Amino acid sequence: MWEKFKTASMIVIITVLIWFTADQNISEEQSLSLPIRLTSSSPDRYAAFADAPQVVFQITAVGRRRQLKELSDLIASTSTFDAVMDETKKASPQPQIMTGREILGAVREINNLPVRLRNVDPSTVSVRIDQYETVAGIRVAPNYGDLKVSAAVTPGKVSVRLPSFLAEKLRADPVATADADQRIRSARRPDGGFQIKVPLTFEALKDMEPDMRIEILPSAEVQISGQIESQTATTRKGPIQITWSIPQKVQEDFKVVIDPSANLRPDIDLSGPKDAIEQLDPREIRAFVDVYAADTEKPQTPIRRSVQFVLPPGVTLAPGSQAYDVVFQLEPRGTTERGAGSP
Repeated sequence: MWEKFKTASMIVIITVLIWFTADQNISEEQSLSLPIRLTSSSPDRYAAFADAPQVVFQITAVGRRRQLKELSDLIASTSTFDAVMDETKKASPQPQIMTGREILGAVREINNLPVRLRNVDPSTVSVRIDQYETVAGIRVAPNYGDLKVSAAVTPGKVSVRLPSFLAEKLRADPVATADADQRIRSARRPDGGFQIKVPLTFEALKDMEPDMRIEILPSAEVQISGQIESQTATTRKGPIQITWSIPQKVQEDFKVVIDPSANLRPDIDLSGPKDAIEQLDPREIRAFVDVYAADTEKPQTPIRRSVQFVLPPGVTLAPGSQAYDVVFQLEPRGTTERGAGSP
C-alpha cells in the first residue's frame, strides 16, 4: 500500500509540473503602455522627442505567458524607459521622423526579452537628433529694477554650449540677463555697498526643456559688486507756519514783540528720499520758536532765536541751508507796543 501511495503521489506531482510548464509556455498577446524618452549615447549629441519630453507608446506584445508576465512586471517597476540613439543616426538641427518600432528597438530592456511586437502606436514620431556647439561672446545684462547703482560685473560676457537648433535662437538675441534687483536689496550694507552672485537667464531660451544639458561657461552665475547711488532729492517746500512756544507765566506778564522784517511763513529747502519728499505736504512740517522764562531777565532787548523744524523721518534740511532765525523782544504788559505784531 505504501509503495502504491508513493507511486501515485509522484504521478500527481509530475503531472502538475508538466501542466504548469505547458501553461507558462502557451503563446499569448497582451496590450501594454510604454513611457519612453530619447537620449543620446554621446555627450556631444542631443536626442529628444520634438514635441514632448516623453511619449507613451501603446504596444501589443506576443510571447509566452511567462515572458509577457516578465515584461508586464518590468513596465510596472519602471517609470520611464530610455531609447538610446547611437551615432549611426544622422544629426540635424531640423526635426526628423522615426518609426515607433525604431524607437522601441533602441530600448535595451525591451530587446532583452524574447517577445514580438505586433502593433506600435504611434507608428511614427517627430524627434530631434542634433550636435552640440558653443556660442561665444554672449553679453551679460544686469537688471537693477529701479535701483541706481555703479557696479562691476564679472564676467561681462559668457559662452553657451547647447544644441545647434537653439544656437540659432541665441545668436539672434545674444544677451544673458542677471536679475539683481532683489538680491542687491537683501545684501545691501549700511554704506550702500553690495556684493552678490546672480544666476543667468536667457530670453531667447525661455521655452527650452530643462533636460537639454545647456552649459554656461565659465559659470552659470555672475558676480556683481558695487554701490547703490543716492536716491535722495532736494526740493523747496512751503509756506511753513511758524508757531510760538511760550511758558504760561511769561505770557501773563510779557508780550512777545516780533521784528517787522520777520517772515513767519517761510519756504525751506529739504532733502530726503525722492518719493517721500515729492509727496510731502508742507502742512506735515511743524515749526516753532521757543521763548524761555530766562528771556524775561532782559526785557525790551532784541533776542535772536533759531526756528526749530520737526520733519518726517528721513527728511532733513538741505545741506548748506542756513539756520532760519527770528528776532523778537519781550515787553512788560502795559507798555507801548513798538513792534509790528505779537503772537
